[in-house]
Amino acid sequence: MLEFWYSKRCTREIKLVLCIAVCAVVYWASQIQQLTPLFAGLSLAIGIAIHLMRSYAHQQVKAPNQAFHYFRMIAPVIALLILISQLPTAHRAILALQCICFSALALFLVSIYENRAKRFD
Repeated sequence: MLEFWYSKRCTREIKLVLCIAVCAVVYWASQIQQLTPLFAGLSLAIGIAIHLMRSYAHQQVKAPNQAFHYFRMIAPVIALLILISQLPTAHRAILALQCICFSALALFLVSIYENRAKRFD
């Protein structure tokens, strides 16, 4: 999924629609139970970390390290699972959905901002 997001096939319109859809899901879920700012911030940090690990891996000019490749795939999932396990038990599914959406939104916004067209040379 990340390969599609970073490819040329994923146009600006697709990215915009996905960002709006994720925001709508977060808004809908927050009407049921709001996620605390601590968990929202940690979820955003996980999304930013996913982007940074991918950027670091693609900046390497030598052959990619296989162990780092597997770590890059598994670490965000483990971090999200640990975060979700610490959520309150009331409405845990709704709060978990918000955690996942906040992570995705952070990844989307950071990657879009990094690849934006520069206004000045």
